[in-house]
Amino acid sequence: MAKQITSIKRIQVSEQEIKKRNLKEVESAVSDNKEAILKGINLLATINENRTLDFLNALVKKKEVGLENIMQELNKEQYASILENAGDLLFLIGDLDFQRFKEITSRVNVGMEEALATDEDEKISYTKMIKALKEPEINRSIAMLLTFMRGMGKE
Repeated sequence: MAKQITSIKRIQVSEQEIKKRNLKEVESAVSDNKEAILKGINLLATINENRTLDFLNALVKKKEVGLENIMQELNKEQYASILENAGDLLFLIGDLDFQRFKEITSRVNVGMEEALATDEDEKISYTKMIKALKEPEINRSIAMLLTFMRGMGKE
């Protein structure tokens, strides 16, 4: 039969050994997350450059006073409609199909670039307008606008 255990000797790990293990663990984490850490440092440097870090630091240290000032500012009449509509705006954003919205806004941006590139003094006659209707791009745009207005007018 086996002998009964009567005393347990615990392994004593020195404080220096614990520090070495911790340092290796931190070193490994830094090595594994180098890119994220560098991005974090760049973000922190940017926040510091435009003095936002000072603002955030002061806000955290004096949060009661800071929050009170922010709330007093938000309670002003000029911000009432913004705060009332903020919830509805969030729900509207949730309902949007961003893929379609992105496609439409990119088309609008191209149209704005074209419009800005034209000569402002150029006069267009009725015949030029009628000829322009035969151009595929203009015809497509007018068809799209008419379809949009038809859909918007449906009950």
